[in-house]
Amino acid sequence: MSFKDCIENAVENKSLRRETADEAKRLFDEIEMDLKNRMNATQAQIEASRRSYEILKADKIEKRRRELLQLKTWQSINKNIQTYKRGNGEGSVTDAILAHFDRDDFARYSNLEGRRKAILGRLHSKMDSVLAKHRRNVIGNSRDKAGLRELVREAFGEDTGNLSAKELAEAWKSTAEFARKRFNAAGGHIGKREDWGLPQSHNSIAVRKQGYSAWRDYIIPKLDLEKMKDNRTGEPFKRENLELVLKDVYETISSEGLNKLRPNGQAVGKSLANRKADHRFLVFKSADDWLDYNRDFGGGDVFSVMMGHLDRMARDISSLEILGPNPNATIRYMEQVMDKSRIGDPSKTLDKVNRAKRLMNNMWSYFNGSMNAPVDGAKARFFAGTRQVLQSAQLGAAAISAITDVNFQRMARKMSGLRKSSIIGQYTKLFRPGNIEDKKLAVRMGLIAENWSQMAAAQARYVGDISGTEFTQRLANFVMDVSLLSPWTQSGKWAFGMEFTGFLADQSAKSFDELSPALKQTLERYNITADEWSVIRTTKPYEYEGATFLRAEDIANRTDILPARADELANKVLEMILTETEFAVPSSSLKARAQLLQGTNPGTISGEFLRSFAMYKNFPVTLIYTHLSRIAHSKGFANKAKWAADMAISTTIMGAFALQAKEISKGRDPRPIDDPKFWGAALMQGGGLGIFGDFLFSNLNRFGSGIYQTIGGPVVGLADDVRELTFGNAVQALQGEDTNAGSEAVRFLKRYTPGSSLWYTRLITERYLFDSIQELADPKAKKKFLKENRRVQRDYGQKYWWAPGKKKPSRSPDLENAKGGL
Repeated sequence: MSFKDCIENAVENKSLRRETADEAKRLFDEIEMDLKNRMNATQAQIEASRRSYEILKADKIEKRRRELLQLKTWQSINKNIQTYKRGNGEGSVTDAILAHFDRDDFARYSNLEGRRKAILGRLHSKMDSVLAKHRRNVIGNSRDKAGLRELVREAFGEDTGNLSAKELAEAWKSTAEFARKRFNAAGGHIGKREDWGLPQSHNSIAVRKQGYSAWRDYIIPKLDLEKMKDNRTGEPFKRENLELVLKDVYETISSEGLNKLRPNGQAVGKSLANRKADHRFLVFKSADDWLDYNRDFGGGDVFSVMMGHLDRMARDISSLEILGPNPNATIRYMEQVMDKSRIGDPSKTLDKVNRAKRLMNNMWSYFNGSMNAPVDGAKARFFAGTRQVLQSAQLGAAAISAITDVNFQRMARKMSGLRKSSIIGQYTKLFRPGNIEDKKLAVRMGLIAENWSQMAAAQARYVGDISGTEFTQRLANFVMDVSLLSPWTQSGKWAFGMEFTGFLADQSAKSFDELSPALKQTLERYNITADEWSVIRTTKPYEYEGATFLRAEDIANRTDILPARADELANKVLEMILTETEFAVPSSSLKARAQLLQGTNPGTISGEFLRSFAMYKNFPVTLIYTHLSRIAHSKGFANKAKWAADMAISTTIMGAFALQAKEISKGRDPRPIDDPKFWGAALMQGGGLGIFGDFLFSNLNRFGSGIYQTIGGPVVGLADDVRELTFGNAVQALQGEDTNAGSEAVRFLKRYTPGSSLWYTRLITERYLFDSIQELADPKAKKKFLKENRRVQRDYGQKYWWAPGKKKPSRSPDLENAKGGL
């Protein structure tokens, strides 16, 4: 009986579905056709039958493995829902489900965002030397590009004779292999390829501009067709099949993945476990061929390709580990569980459940990137670039606001039971530009090197998205770096993380019951039990210049406990450290971004409006979901009151320092502290809403915009200013009114010139450049300068120590003015 006859019998016996049978027969025909070129018809049929059977058997085993992993995931989710308890002891199905996506202090289980950071931290820790050597400079370029090219050649198996490049290539390959194995262990299916060097990254604009035929003719001569094998059959692709697959690759790249989406936004066809292996068959003949393609059609420089791959793998692995091999199926399952939770619970209205489902889907969309998939690529890039230009013009003094991080760091350390005395010293040590070894040590601890691996990473604290054209990304990166916001933010995160790992090592001699109440509560928040602590604390500490640290990687590498157990404990420890770091240096929250963007995509009217609205609001909303949420969830009214008072008082005081420092940097004396409006503004400044503090005593904010433009966001404010400068002045001119066009044009330039708000050069730039231009463009400039002096004194109780229109300061800042009438 032939193979096909067996298949048909199985269908008749109802032991095989028709669609599965048809797929099996197509597979057999494909293999048989290929084998007929190498053997006679009978041998080809026999061998094709054998191979088809083995492939189908392996597929069935793999499918069953994923089904079991999916079932195990759902069982774990059900268990988490049952054990979830709020502070009042009551459960909540919707809150328990949402806690799988972002941190909830009542949840004693991992979440997507926490797991992603832990995985990325471990990947970075294995690449500390690569990150340190090739980290980005102030304009966003990776360092030592010649060394990077040699690293690529070593990764492709070529011998460059460069020992450093060889060692770094080995670190890359072992890190990528670790990620591949962990992806597969979670239910993925990426085959091992000994000749795999680096992933392919594609520039959709360059590929689309070239067109399919030209792109295909360019890439085929660079590919090793003999090594490009069908992932299922293990045989090289035939030219006609290769043509079909390359066409699909082209469509995916040129449409930026939209050809893989249904109208409802979900990916078509395969689960995440399968999709990662697609088109891995692209094999370049040599490192030079890969480098040429990356230069002409790649998505960035070599360092960007490597770091982007690790970031995507961390995101995908966490999705599989938390939501199972088919995350979209789990999302649908969670929705059904939420719907079912309404039965017998009158307090759960349809609106409440639908709001929870919408938030869950928005968090998932933002996490997996589908919310950032542009509907109109050109429009999305334009607005993203506009936002980045605005950031470069308006966030030059954000580093002054960031001094409030010291207070958040203090509070986070207090909450976790860590030492608070060494904050400034640790900040200073890791902030120092030349101190590369301590920074490498921080990365080795599993602390993510955001500032080294991403362009303009620090802007995510205030803005959230770092997309846009390469030029605008570099522009934003430059301003964030030279303003010192980026190094300050990264130093704060590393300082907290290193203190935590060092403190855990110091506490390792103590049993769980001997630990301080604060540290015990922190361990319990992350479901680290007394028994688990007894295992964790016996891990041999990592030593460096006399200091000891308890590294997650050392826990994972232990051989005296089962590998799965070691991995689980390492995950818990690193998730705890990196999640608590978000309390020490509030940056960006998955839930905050999902709430602000409401599931909209870039390139749409609603999507771009909400992205403008969300600018500079990411930080305060993140505070709501970190510190304020933890305070609200504290046990007992007295405890809530204690933490709330601590935060209100300390953030206001730190906000006052930041506010006064900003005033001095603008050429003005400090504001009188006996004015209640000052303390209202200081409170808002400390909480990241300083721009709204302006409206406590004026109808214009610091950028000269009204409340509606401020709420609408900087892009709306820019559009309104452009309208006033063009159409508004034209209407005034037609009506015979004074347009003030020259003065408004200068004000527009001052407001929107990149780098113009840089805190340590702003005064010189304003006095020598913009004030001079205004005097030339506006005959009434001097009168307006005097009017501005009077306005500042009337509204704020201040005077200028370096007044507008003056080429040098009249005196030093009057610090006594801060006393007011006291």
